[in-house]
Amino acid sequence: MKKLLIATSILISCQAWANNSTVNPGASMTMGPSSSSHYITSGAFNPAMGSLLVSKDEKVCMSYFPTFGLNTEIGPVDNFADDLSDLADIIDDPSSTNDDTQTVLDRFNQVLVTAGQDGYIKFNVGGNAPLLPVFFYSETLKGTIGFDYSINGQARVGLLDSELYFDSQKETFTTASSLYIKSGIEQTFAISYARMLYETKVGKLHVGGKFKYIDMELSKQVQPLVELAGLEISDVVRDEYDQNQISSATFAVDLGLVWEAENYRLGLTLENINSPEFNYGEVGVNCSNLAERSTSRTNCEVAKYFSQTIGVISTNEIHTKHALARVDGLVQVGESVSMFGGIDLAKYDDITGDDHQWVHAGVDYQTAWFVLPAMRLAYHKNLTGSETSSLSAGVSLFGVVSVDVEYGLESIEIDDSTAPRRLGFAISIQEQF
Repeated sequence: MKKLLIATSILISCQAWANNSTVNPGASMTMGPSSSSHYITSGAFNPAMGSLLVSKDEKVCMSYFPTFGLNTEIGPVDNFADDLSDLADIIDDPSSTNDDTQTVLDRFNQVLVTAGQDGYIKFNVGGNAPLLPVFFYSETLKGTIGFDYSINGQARVGLLDSELYFDSQKETFTTASSLYIKSGIEQTFAISYARMLYETKVGKLHVGGKFKYIDMELSKQVQPLVELAGLEISDVVRDEYDQNQISSATFAVDLGLVWEAENYRLGLTLENINSPEFNYGEVGVNCSNLAERSTSRTNCEVAKYFSQTIGVISTNEIHTKHALARVDGLVQVGESVSMFGGIDLAKYDDITGDDHQWVHAGVDYQTAWFVLPAMRLAYHKNLTGSETSSLSAGVSLFGVVSVDVEYGLESIEIDDSTAPRRLGFAISIQEQF
């Protein structure tokens, strides 16, 4: 890809981590929200799982090194990033194309409309601090205490489209079309408690709760295409990021139940039951306070046009982590194989405003071989929003290293080659149970 892809990748590496609604670190990239006691990452979803991760004999379980995961998703518009890069060059220098004026207008007005509707590039990265999560059993409290610290984030580059015109007097092309960049960094410190509530002849009921302190740094930017030609987009984005970012922090609460029987397990998770809210940095306001003819002033005026004149974006925006209910199940098939699945019971939006409602299903094989103690395979589908689907697969090595990959089932054309719309990778070094 050309400058646009380079810019967004640099933006992520320097500014943002990923949101856990779209990327799961470590083995959870494949296992998802499964209530599997073989992977410590399952404790990050259902707080009741802490009760099953630590036996009374073992007392403590923890991750050894940081858990990491990343993925990217591209909207269903072939080569839209390259087309926008070409358009930026033509706006900067109309002589850079051999096409006549009408051909340029016909081509790029169609490109702008299509890209505005469906075009985007989205990056997600997430991970946990070293040694975390950690769970230990307390005899005094008759349950398991868990501590975790994670940093997650997301960045999305889309397009606000406006018609391309040709000024015959100046012999230049012009458009208000702009990149719309939304990003966020989410830091979460969590304390959880889980215990077995009661036991019958057919199974055990485990309950758990999690108290989270969430610090969210959110930013959105509007970058006109007319300002991008000849510039490194990554530099422009970084220069404007601090001016539009705003941090807010609050608390959130999760609750969970797990019913454990001899050959199956059922889980129910209620996340963010208090629906915490976080503020976005505002755009398109107080433009007159910025230096005339500066990049910041131009960006502000265009943001004001799209927010106050056109009304397609909000000047002020609040991101709400809506309350979410999720159910999952796991069935043991023989001694080594388990089948698992899970589904979100309602849709919710992520940091950048895209809708999600995921369903997961897969199989996990626990071998008796120390070199390769586990193999897993799963299918994932977003029932709303992008409606993308993917397969993920992972292996555990030497009882401590887990490597997982995700490959999208929908494809897109990029630089005359076919690529998946979703692609991800995750690694963790932690205990295998």
